[in-house]
Amino acid sequence: MNYLNFVLENKKLLTFGLLMTSLSGYGQTYLLALYVPYLIEEFSLQNAQISGYYMIATIASALLLPQLGKYIDKTSLVKYTLMATVIFILSMVLMSFNQHWYLLPLAFFGLRIAGQGLFSHIAITSMSKYFLKGRGKAISLASLGHPVGQAALPIMVVGLINLFGWRQSLLVNALIVLIVVPVYLKLFIDEKKLVVHEEGGSAGAVSSTKEVSQWEILKSGKFWLLAPNLFVLSFTVTGLFFYQFAIAEFKGWTLEWMAVGLTFYALAGSLAILFAGPLIDKYTARKFFPFYLIPFLIAIVFIWLVNDSLVIFPYMILMGASAGFGNAIISALQVELFGASFIGKVRSIFASVMVLSSAIGPAIYGLVVDAGYSFDALFIGSIVLLFVIILLSFRIVPNYTYAKMKYKFKRRHRRFDFFNIFNLKH
Repeated sequence: MNYLNFVLENKKLLTFGLLMTSLSGYGQTYLLALYVPYLIEEFSLQNAQISGYYMIATIASALLLPQLGKYIDKTSLVKYTLMATVIFILSMVLMSFNQHWYLLPLAFFGLRIAGQGLFSHIAITSMSKYFLKGRGKAISLASLGHPVGQAALPIMVVGLINLFGWRQSLLVNALIVLIVVPVYLKLFIDEKKLVVHEEGGSAGAVSSTKEVSQWEILKSGKFWLLAPNLFVLSFTVTGLFFYQFAIAEFKGWTLEWMAVGLTFYALAGSLAILFAGPLIDKYTARKFFPFYLIPFLIAIVFIWLVNDSLVIFPYMILMGASAGFGNAIISALQVELFGASFIGKVRSIFASVMVLSSAIGPAIYGLVVDAGYSFDALFIGSIVLLFVIILLSFRIVPNYTYAKMKYKFKRRHRRFDFFNIFNLKH
């Protein structure tokens, strides 16, 4: 089934996934950062203070997310989405009316847990649970909401701030979500038609008849296979983006040139997401898992070795490709390895890892820079870290396939088939 037919056949649920990932932008750093100058001025804060509040809120949301995220497996999709929407709206209202600096961490926490955490969690979990044959396409299409939000929401929010002021703009944002989400749920989501689909005979998938605890998931080899990849991608991308303007100054580039590069990052990420869906459906996510971080590693090698400003384009394109492809692969692989029945519990744990790494990344990068090391040291450290994680990723390939690979290489007269080498069906 091609993309167009798939979208037309499942347009209501796919649009819901796209909508929720787009709205998750309200809790993302790129959008909340637009309010930071106003908050600093309003509450007479230092940069370090508001960064500290934000980090505390982010870490707290990462710790709570597994506890809230698991209930999507036991609660109706509509009720769970409305619960997350209520948390989001209350946090927006608190941020708007707040007159005390000590309430800022609470407002940040609500926006991070509901926006970045639960809205994305709802979108990707619903795509994972309610699709089987087109699961890769569904996850990819829903994931497109992230670049859509990155492109649309900042422009809209800046316009609202200029028109109404920063406090009133928060109320307008809350009103938009208050109208859009419940209305869409009421008109287009019929839970009677939603059926949880398990992988038929998927190797290694958790049995749908036995519920696993979060502790069992954390102890499993499957978790420790995926978690380092998810952590390093979010850790490194967030760290590099947080200091992108400092990197531009270090390289002698203009800020405008760096901003242009971000457009190519979003475009590459969107295209990678679209291509990832059909490939995952055809070959499974496992076969791509050891390779998707390689473009990111090459991107950092480029920015480390080349000072010419034109390197910003391959740097951003390769990084965006890894991020887009990686998000789709990790989401699909969670279902392939753990099954769909309790995917909400599984995804909430991995989402917590991602949120936590996004809080730690800028802090670690900042400590390295403050210690007197140059950005070249950061680039080298990032390259080494990515190289190690890529090597560890090959643990997903069963041992017997290495022998099969040698056999294939020896038979030179036969056509080399890359994907058949990594035939992971037991």
